[in-house]
Amino acid sequence: MKNFYDLEQKYLKILSKVDESFFNTLNEYSKYKEGLSGLFLASEPDHYWTAKNKIMIVGAETRGWNITLDQVYSLDHYILKSIEKNKSFFQKMMLEPRTKKVTFHDFTRAIADKSGVEGLIYCNLFCFAWKEKSPIKSKYFEQIKSISFELLNAQIEYFEPNIIILANGSQNTIYRREFFDPKLYSQGQDYKGENIDKNQLYKFIYDQKYLCYRIQHPSTIRGKVAALAARKKLISLLPEI
Repeated sequence: MKNFYDLEQKYLKILSKVDESFFNTLNEYSKYKEGLSGLFLASEPDHYWTAKNKIMIVGAETRGWNITLDQVYSLDHYILKSIEKNKSFFQKMMLEPRTKKVTFHDFTRAIADKSGVEGLIYCNLFCFAWKEKSPIKSKYFEQIKSISFELLNAQIEYFEPNIIILANGSQNTIYRREFFDPKLYSQGQDYKGENIDKNQLYKFIYDQKYLCYRIQHPSTIRGKVAALAARKKLISLLPEI
C-alpha cells in the first residue's frame, strides 16, 4: 500500500518548475484572465489499494475547472484544493442517477457499476482547458502539454492501474500517441468481427505492464450508434466487482 503524500510531493516537484501565473488567479500576469482553467489533478479514492479492480480513466480536459482557495495563494495549498475538488466532484458524479445518456460521467458510472467505484481513478490527458475547450489552440499549449504529460506519467507510476481506458477523442490522437508511444504497444486486438471498427475500440498492452482500451470520447457525436456499440462492448470486457 502506497502513501498518497508521495504523489502529492511529485505533483509539487513538477509544478514548482511552472510559472505561478498558471495557477494564481491574482497574479499580475495570470493566465486565468486570458482563458486558462484551473489545474486538474487526480485524487485517490479512500480504499483504492484494497479495491479488487484498479482502473484509470483518462479523459481529455475538464471545461470550466476552477480552483477556489480559502487562504492566501501558495502552490502547496493550490495543489491540495485541486486534489480535493477532483475527489469531491468525482464522488458527486458517482452518486448521480443512472441514465441512458452518453456523457463522460454516464460512462464512468457504467464502469463503476461493473467494476467498482473504489478502484476508479479519474485523470485527463491535459491538465488545463483553454476558454472552456481543448487547450490545443492555446498559445501556451506546448507548456500545457509538457506539464500534463509529466503529471500523467507520475499518476500512472503511482497508481499502477490494472486497466487504463483512453477516452480522449479523435482530435487528441496525435498527442495521445505522443504520450502512449505505439512502439510500446503489444498484443493489439480489435473487434471488427463484432462489427466494431478499430477506431471505436482497440485493446492493447502498453509497455508490457498495462492493459489498455482505447475508445472514442463517451459524448462523441459522430458515429453515435457505432460509438454506443463500442462502449457496450468495452463495459462487457471489464472485470466485475
